[in-house]
Amino acid sequence: MAIKNPNWAQRISPEFCGTVLWLCWVALTLISSAFAYGVSADKRPVLSVTMLLVAMSAVHLYAVFIAYQSGANAISVKTVVGFALAMRFVAVFSTPIQELDYYRYLWDGETVLAGANPFQVTPQQVLSAVSTESTTQHVPARLINVCRERPRVRETAERVHYGELPSIYPPVSLAVFTAAVMVTPESASLETAVVILKWFIVAFDFGVVLLLISLLKIVRLQPALAISYAWCPLVIKEFANSGHLDAICNFFVIGSVVAIVAFAFPGISRTVAVTRLTGRRLLYLSSVLLGLAIGAKLFPVVLVPLMSGLVFRKAGKTAAVSWLMISGLISVVTCWPMLGRTSAGGDTVSDIAHTPPANEQSGQLQGVTSTDEPVDAGVNVYIQPPVPDPELETFPAGSEASDAQINVASQPPRNSLKVFLTSWKMNDLLFMIMETNLTPERQQIYTRDHWFVLVPDSVRESVCGVVGDGFGVDVQTVPFLLTRGILALLFFVLAIRWAIVGMTRQTSKEWLSLVFSTLAWFWMLSPTLNPWYWTWALPFVLFARNRGWFLVSALVLLYYLRFWFENQWGSQTVAGTQYQGEAFFHYVAVWGEHLPWMLLVAAEAWKCRSLRSTPEVEENLSRQ
Repeated sequence: MAIKNPNWAQRISPEFCGTVLWLCWVALTLISSAFAYGVSADKRPVLSVTMLLVAMSAVHLYAVFIAYQSGANAISVKTVVGFALAMRFVAVFSTPIQELDYYRYLWDGETVLAGANPFQVTPQQVLSAVSTESTTQHVPARLINVCRERPRVRETAERVHYGELPSIYPPVSLAVFTAAVMVTPESASLETAVVILKWFIVAFDFGVVLLLISLLKIVRLQPALAISYAWCPLVIKEFANSGHLDAICNFFVIGSVVAIVAFAFPGISRTVAVTRLTGRRLLYLSSVLLGLAIGAKLFPVVLVPLMSGLVFRKAGKTAAVSWLMISGLISVVTCWPMLGRTSAGGDTVSDIAHTPPANEQSGQLQGVTSTDEPVDAGVNVYIQPPVPDPELETFPAGSEASDAQINVASQPPRNSLKVFLTSWKMNDLLFMIMETNLTPERQQIYTRDHWFVLVPDSVRESVCGVVGDGFGVDVQTVPFLLTRGILALLFFVLAIRWAIVGMTRQTSKEWLSLVFSTLAWFWMLSPTLNPWYWTWALPFVLFARNRGWFLVSALVLLYYLRFWFENQWGSQTVAGTQYQGEAFFHYVAVWGEHLPWMLLVAAEAWKCRSLRSTPEVEENLSRQ
């Protein structure tokens, strides 16, 4: 039974909220020109834009609240879809705000079209070969010619962040990048190419909206509740504005979930097109889509235990094995070009630890010519930067060839996936707390010991020494690797537990709450908590039994304050603390970003736990 809104709230309709959000996107699109490539970092309105996005999130959450409380009469599905389209149509023409990933996407597409392997050649290798007018076995001549003859392609290569690394993106995503490049006219500007790429990303993002509506119909919830994803400022910012590839993977993930729910819970509605398939066809569709999801971005592999457990319970051992074989085969086939690549020399864990990918103050690759551009992905900002390596220099047109330039073109690149798994971290809280409490005082950065370090230094020294000697790795890498191992093990235990629990769930809503928990906790226990990574779990937040999770999509946008602290404070200490500029964000501001929603989730979980002894309450919770 719907709960009536207070009198003042009845005057504010979801349509009004949608109008406010659309107008805000119009304003942001106009403001976004201040974030164009080459605009000085200290002149970008990072603080005001971040606060506007957080305020928009508050409006969005209120619209979700109205939809929840008012039921079917709150807003129509057509209105939800209409505003979702209108917001994306405006935002797709905006200048990406504090992002650079799309240059890598475009470069990867150009690389594939030129017949080269993006996992074996880097932008810096190509630029080096172009500058030296030479060819090597590691850089195909056709790609060099394309980069030399087409200014847009060369400009793209010059703007790729971490240009000394090859692509890290799986082949399904690469196929989308290539398709976007294929339909882009050769005469088009780089800005036009970016907009075309973003249209491809938005197509998958809007597909998520439609599939979420279908899922809600299947489980007999109000489809208008898709407003939780469709209007979310975080989603529109990261996909329509910034063009992150995660929308591609999210589309296949939710498609796989829709198919498996329709298969496993046959008593539910069959009015949705995908559910008109029956029996094993739905099962096989689910496995194919999950395989494609893993081939677009690797993280959906964490859903395999939960989904295979449901298939085993509903269809038996043979069906579960078939489901695993199909999804596994598609995953391997689609990921083989990336996973099958042999790692180059100088790519050991120890080597990576001594050559971190970014300068901890500027956020730039060490040795790369600065363009005042923002960091667009998680980088290890907690390790002291090394001495600049001349082999990582970029090479302007017309410069005289040097031995270092020729060496860059002739050497095979490192393995980007290994670099990411062994040294990348950003915007983390739980990971940062644990790692810092494992790092000896002599290895701490910015301060001798951070204010939240509780473990005695002698214990930290002993642990790093024992683990380093036992596994043969540099002691400086131990805190990161040990933290990653402990939290990965914790998540593995949770994932297996949820998979077992999922086999006993009687309703689709209960099982879908476990899908959300799996994705949400995988994100929370990771070292890299980029805001757009939260979109992995966001489509399923409607099924979370703890409503505190709704707050994440608003607070995680505070991540962008990192650039404000970096560029406006620089080497100045912030608020009387011992931290300067960006360091203040990494060790202080992240608490304000993550701790409120964590406390709310914990408090609500404790409250629910204490109330579940009442049968009526337990029954009510199971219906949510």
